[in-house]
Parts: sequence; C-alpha cells; structure tokens
Amino acid sequence: MSLKERIFRWRLARLDSPERERRAVSLSRAKSVGLVYLERDHAHFREVKALGKMLKEKYGVKRVGFLSYVEEDEKNTPNWLVKKLDSGYFCKSDLNWHGWPVKEFEAFAETPFDILIDLELEPVLPLKFVMRRSTAGMKVGVDGTEWCEDLDFRIVPEPAEDEDELEEVDVILKDPMEEWKSHTAKTLEYLSKIDFQ
Repeated sequence: MSLKERIFRWRLARLDSPERERRAVSLSRAKSVGLVYLERDHAHFREVKALGKMLKEKYGVKRVGFLSYVEEDEKNTPNWLVKKLDSGYFCKSDLNWHGWPVKEFEAFAETPFDILIDLELEPVLPLKFVMRRSTAGMKVGVDGTEWCEDLDFRIVPEPAEDEDELEEVDVILKDPMEEWKSHTAKTLEYLSKIDFQ
C-alpha cells in the first residue's frame, strides 16, 4: 500500500458523515435510487444502465442516479460517458493529492436518495468517499470490507469459487463479471423482498 493510499484511508476514517435522516426503504417503496460503481468497459456500462431501467420498470423507482469512477485521466475517459442530470462520472484527474474527489461528486452526494447502492465487491476508495459524504436515507453495499461503517444495509457476498479446483477450460471461459452480476442480482432481490416498517 502506497503512502498516498495510507493517507487517504487515514483521512477517510476520520471524516465525519453529513447529517442525514436514516430510513429503511424497500425497493418497492423507494422513489429514488443512486448507484455508484467503477467504470470498466462499454459492456459493463450497458449492464448498469439496464439495471437502472429495470429499477424504474420493475420496481417503480421514479429517479435513478448514476455516478461512476474512471481510473483514467480526463483525456482518456471513454466517449460513452456523458454528464447528465442524474448521471455523471469523475476520473483520476478529478482527485486531489490525497485521492479525494474534488469535483463532480458534490451534487450527487447531496442528493437525498432513498437508497444509495455501492455496486462494487471490492473497495474502490474514491467511491467510499462518495458513500461517506452522501446524504442518502439508506446506504447499501458489500459486507466484510473495512468500509462497512457507512452502510445501513450490508449484503454478504457469495464465496468465490477456488480457481485451483476448477478445470483449466472453466477458468478460461469464466465470465470475470459473473460474480458481480450475481451479487448485484442478490442485492436487488433482498432489497425488494424485505419490507421495512
């Protein structure tokens, strides 16, 4: 771990969360949902957009916001990303020396979503900063990481298959996003079935 990353972790651990009204909401009762994720490729981008469309059509969510982190500088940002009212992104060049986002995330973090979901299985530190600063009523993410204290609802991930026990052809043919897709589906299933009173 680099010195810069250690400083980021140390500062983030001491950063206060903003005042917010915590409230438990199921997907069927949510009017707004925010999704934060790491931008990977165009196929992943389409998966996340389809997820937003499904939230609107299947669960009746009126507003779905997206915020992605791109691990590239602004000049190398994928051309399919656009900043619109309910969607945006920030990239490596938008981080200060400590690794904190300095622009593009404020409006998203200040939006009082009913539910904010971190779609990542592994901690993406700039997204953890956004989760900490968010005023969302309920924050949802993966359990078992050191960054769980910001979450109101934690989903335990399925244990990953041991690649040593798989056949070589299975390892080659395995979809690298299969675990992410499975966990995301599980998260939405839990949020839709649980009826908070």
